[in-house]
Amino acid sequence: MNIYIIKIKDKYFKRLIKYHIYFENIKKVKDDYILEVSEDNYQKLLKFKKIYKIELLGYKGPIRYRNIFKKHYLFFIMFFLGLSLIIFLSNIVFKIEINEEREDIRNLILKELENNDLKLYGFVKSYSEKEKIKEKILKDNKDKLEWLEITRKGSVYVVDVERRIINQEEENNLPQNIVAKKNAIILSIEAEHGSIVKKLNDYVKKGEVIVSGEITHKDEVVDLVKARATVYGETWYNVHVSYPIFYYEKNYTGKTKKRFSLTILNKKFNFFDKDKYEDEEIAETKIFSHHFLPIKFSYEKVLELYKEDSIYTVEEATSKAIKVAREKILKSLPSDSKILSQKKLKIIVNNSTIDVDVFFKVYENITDIVLIDKKLNSQGE
Repeated sequence: MNIYIIKIKDKYFKRLIKYHIYFENIKKVKDDYILEVSEDNYQKLLKFKKIYKIELLGYKGPIRYRNIFKKHYLFFIMFFLGLSLIIFLSNIVFKIEINEEREDIRNLILKELENNDLKLYGFVKSYSEKEKIKEKILKDNKDKLEWLEITRKGSVYVVDVERRIINQEEENNLPQNIVAKKNAIILSIEAEHGSIVKKLNDYVKKGEVIVSGEITHKDEVVDLVKARATVYGETWYNVHVSYPIFYYEKNYTGKTKKRFSLTILNKKFNFFDKDKYEDEEIAETKIFSHHFLPIKFSYEKVLELYKEDSIYTVEEATSKAIKVAREKILKSLPSDSKILSQKKLKIIVNNSTIDVDVFFKVYENITDIVLIDKKLNSQGE
């Protein structure tokens, strides 16, 4: 049953009975009455709207939800379209991951999956269909595959495979030298096999032998072995960084608002957001998102802010530039490397940037391998 919540002046209230207009849940507010009437009685009231001031405050019952839908119909349409799109896209295969190093095995499995109609941008399979595909692939490739497992994770299929090994590959025991990967000063040598020909703190050039695979006796080579060692050294880098002098600060006005947003394919739709801030910061709470599909529904708290432009001093900009240079050099090095020291080489201040050259001493792995491409001469030759 539809109920209308209205407000009417005190002087008109007594006339409602006269016109057989029935009401309930009366509430007196100063010179007004707030009351609830049925839809039939509300229609009767409308005949006297030109005479009596009647204010509609709200609804109860089915009409309330109907009016909410009318007011926000675009939001509900987009929500249900988005939900339908999610359901549809959730049943599409967007990625196939095969956990196998060998490319020929990966290609074999991809081809077999495609032959069994499990392919990119096709529909996902039921559990029983997936199991039948797995058994068929194993049966058709007994000589190549030992074990296979296909796991569905949303719109992604992950294939774990163990290939059949007929002959165990023999370890490569070709003779080799350990050489310097780059120019450096040796700081650490951990040798497992071979003859150490360099000492700590020796300077070595790129390609120079540090641990030899040639075993000698009385200045003659008597054996060739596979030298094994790990060598760390001090290396050197010059890093150039250009850093902006101008920057801006964020300041909050104290104004906030709340809204819902729907993001589909990087296109964002905001709801209940009539007044837009020129600059804003968003605190997002995800209501729904998909791991693999480009769709997201969120509740957002929006804070208004304004930006103030400022200028770094030369000292501040230089410090920032050196920090960027450190991050840049560490990013390019293996994880077991570290910076030993740093030094500013040159600073140039331009109109909008500062250019800084920084010299780094680095502790890093300089181990490299070179096969010994010669035959052991017999004694006396």
